[in-house]
Amino acid sequence: MPKFEIAWDAPEFEYREKDVSWYWISIIIAAAIIAFAVWFRNFLFGFFMVVAEILLIVWGNRMPRRVDFFVNDTGISLDESKFYGFKEFESWSAETLDDAWSEVFFNFRSRVKPALKVLVPAEKIAELRANLKTILKEVEHQASLLDSIEKFLRF
Repeated sequence: MPKFEIAWDAPEFEYREKDVSWYWISIIIAAAIIAFAVWFRNFLFGFFMVVAEILLIVWGNRMPRRVDFFVNDTGISLDESKFYGFKEFESWSAETLDDAWSEVFFNFRSRVKPALKVLVPAEKIAELRANLKTILKEVEHQASLLDSIEKFLRF
């Protein structure tokens, strides 16, 4: 029987609202890159850019689904289908987004894997911090270049 268990549901990712200009700018940039690819007769790259732009538009418009999270003394479970044991993680950190949500980053021991990013209700952070302090080391969050680009592009 686990020593503790914390459960909550949250969006899969933080959704950032995009206006019509975001989509038009994206299409214009992609069209310019495709034009350069055709001009340099690199049709494979041009095809890749068409596919990439279609995916960018589709994924940019996608709303996050709700995910059930469970944390206990052995690890973290997502929708009871994916489980990560705490032995896979080196440390964790938290960053407050607003009054309602915080982002918690679980940093893998493997440097190849990006951090597991989980949205946690603000009222659960103190309980999570109290229970994780004996299991994982808490570190100050260092935003990666990819995180900064993601926030800048509102993706």
